[in-house]
Order: sequence, then C-alpha cells, then structure tokens
Amino acid sequence: MSGVSASNGMRQNKLIGLILLIVPSLFFIFFSYLLLFTRWDILVIKTTLIIIVGILMSVLVWMGYTMATAPREK
Repeated sequence: MSGVSASNGMRQNKLIGLILLIVPSLFFIFFSYLLLFTRWDILVIKTTLIIIVGILMSVLVWMGYTMATAPREK
C-alpha cells in the first residue's frame, strides 16, 4: 500500500512542478506584452510598484506588530 501512496505523491509533485513551470512563464510573457506592446505600460508599472511596496510594507508592519506585542523576557 505504501507504494501506491508514494506513487500518488510523486505524481502530485510532478503536476505541481509542471504548473509552476507553465503559469509563471505565461505570466511573464503576458506581463512583457503589456509593458512593451500596449499603451498601458505606465499603468502596469505603477500597479506593479504599488503591489511590491504594499507587500514589503505589510511585512514590515507584521514584524513591528510581532516585536511590539511579544512578551517580555524574564
């Protein structure tokens, strides 16, 4: 029975790997197309920067909150 379970896990890992190979590649092609061949290039850049800065600031806020609410060491 463990052979069947290992085989299913391996098949699932390969499927996830294939998805991780295809989806980011397609996203990069679509992103590049928007930046280089449409008139929405500035909007795409602005949106990308807003998302990146938002993620970075969220991580910093989370770190600050965790540090501020951590129990004192004795």
